[in-house]
Amino acid sequence: MSGDLDIDNDNVDKKSGGGGGWLMTYADMMTLLFAFFVLLYSMSSPDPVKMSQIQDAMDEDSSLKTQSEVKKDFQEIIEDMGIESSTNIISDPRGVAIEMDGDICFGSGSTNIKNTLKSILNQASDKILVNDKDFRMVIIEGHTDSDKIPKKLQKFYPTNWELSAARASNVVNYLISRGVNSGRLQASGYADRWPSEASWFDVRSGKITDETIAKYNLTEKQKQKNRRIKIVFTNN
Repeated sequence: MSGDLDIDNDNVDKKSGGGGGWLMTYADMMTLLFAFFVLLYSMSSPDPVKMSQIQDAMDEDSSLKTQSEVKKDFQEIIEDMGIESSTNIISDPRGVAIEMDGDICFGSGSTNIKNTLKSILNQASDKILVNDKDFRMVIIEGHTDSDKIPKKLQKFYPTNWELSAARASNVVNYLISRGVNSGRLQASGYADRWPSEASWFDVRSGKITDETIAKYNLTEKQKQKNRRIKIVFTNN
């Protein structure tokens, strides 16, 4: 005897009730599949360029601040300056937003940036906005109260639309001077059509009427809140 084991498939089928044949076929199929995938793996070779691009993308994502981190940085800036009563950090549908009241932003009818606002912008640029790998949009919104523009200023700003847009544009230009990528910045003027007490949904759904605006501009405190600059750090 040579020591080889001969298997009689017919006898195996009879003894096991006919179940041996499929088992051997299944084993053969699994062996072939394993050999096939080994062959595929041996033929494949990773593209070093693509692998480098993937790694760069992973590294880039890890360097971007999350919305929670941006919110925390804004909060630290506000607390360090002691201006909590004149600022507000909110969650906007577009991202994280910081609102700054008119008393720390601009003088009445003026587009000249006050020193307090400059200090906020300086720190925001250094901590949050200056990042060569971050391409998310930053929207600068200018808002006003419902008071009419004084006649002596109407030749420069006929209405609150022009005034709010000019203020937002000045903030954008200041951020550019601080090294923020101009391609990420957008200036928007809302005049008095977005009172601070109104939500994003109220504005977009057309719920802001002349009556609503009058209601939200009854007191000097309300007007001060409405004369604001809003910075929206968007999700994309």
